[in-house]
Amino acid sequence: MVRLYQPSSNSKDITDLEFPSRLLKQVLVGHGLRIGGRLLVAGCGTGELVPFLDGLAYHVEAVDDSLDVITDVRQKFPQFEFQFSRLDESFPVANDEFDLIIVQELAVYRNNLLDLRTRTATANLLSCLKPGGDLVFIRPYGTSAPTNAGHGPLCWKRHLACFPGQFETVSYRETLFQRAEWDWLFGAREHRNYFTVTLQSPPEKLHRNFWRDFGRRGLMTGQDLCCQINPVTDGLRRAA
Repeated sequence: MVRLYQPSSNSKDITDLEFPSRLLKQVLVGHGLRIGGRLLVAGCGTGELVPFLDGLAYHVEAVDDSLDVITDVRQKFPQFEFQFSRLDESFPVANDEFDLIIVQELAVYRNNLLDLRTRTATANLLSCLKPGGDLVFIRPYGTSAPTNAGHGPLCWKRHLACFPGQFETVSYRETLFQRAEWDWLFGAREHRNYFTVTLQSPPEKLHRNFWRDFGRRGLMTGQDLCCQINPVTDGLRRAA
């Protein structure tokens, strides 16, 4: 696991990043992200990934579609800018901004991955990549706790099938004798494995309207659910 110091002025505690170190190595180095590259974290989680990546000399921005999450991470890391956005409606940056986009937990992806809202959110994210850039979803699997957002790799493959680009999925298991493994064995934390789903955008530039059109065309493949999830009925939080 990767360890880092929180840069918060009121805390000097060491915090564990949630992801295994080899997962982050593959996402950053394996995808050819150079030092100084532009990176977007979509889905802020607890916020630690943003200062960690900033400390590696990347230009990092962050966005989330939950006002509660935004409020929390802004308090923890006031020196960084975290933006709120309804990703299924619009996106607050110009086209061709980022070399890499890392997607963690976002409210918009808790429901059916084959509907227009989720594909529009992905289209908006893809439009923010530079040609040849990577959109990477990082998701847990094999958790002991139930979740209503437990989409597997097949769900994400069906979700991304309507978009042009190169698709890849990779699984990462927590290895034996890691500290995280012992924590799980003695009940200190939940045991988690992860998988990544990557779509590398084409080398030619595509306008946001083209990406969104691909998402709309995807609805022609059917209106089925991507899996037997329990739909989230409260939807996304709206700005006041």
